[in-house]
Amino acid sequence: MVEPNETEFKQKISIIRDQFEVCTPYLTTLSDPVRQKILLILAESGTDGMDVQDITAKISLSRPAISHHLKILKDAGMIISHKKGTQVYYFIYIYKALDKIMNLVNTVINLVKNIDMESIKEKAPWMLNSPSN
Repeated sequence: MVEPNETEFKQKISIIRDQFEVCTPYLTTLSDPVRQKILLILAESGTDGMDVQDITAKISLSRPAISHHLKILKDAGMIISHKKGTQVYYFIYIYKALDKIMNLVNTVINLVKNIDMESIKEKAPWMLNSPSN
């Protein structure tokens, strides 16, 4: 395998660093189990959406706690809301976040697939026997 020159490698690392910075709010938001549940509940509701009361009925948290999580999801651009009369309905809208996360994942995959396994065997054989493999 052809190893990228040092300048190319540094450019790739810089791009990944920037992508991590862009994705950090999404990854942080998705790391919370309650927000994961809310996203799945909203996904199940489809185009009907759900209001805070409906979401609260499905998750054993207080209404203010659910509202707090909804705000975080909305601020991260993972859900949208629409007011119908006096009720506010929430809908999953995670496309932009998933696009950015997939970009990051694909960039990292492209970087690591160029790692020379023969070089690892020679210079760092302990990596091949790590518990995460």
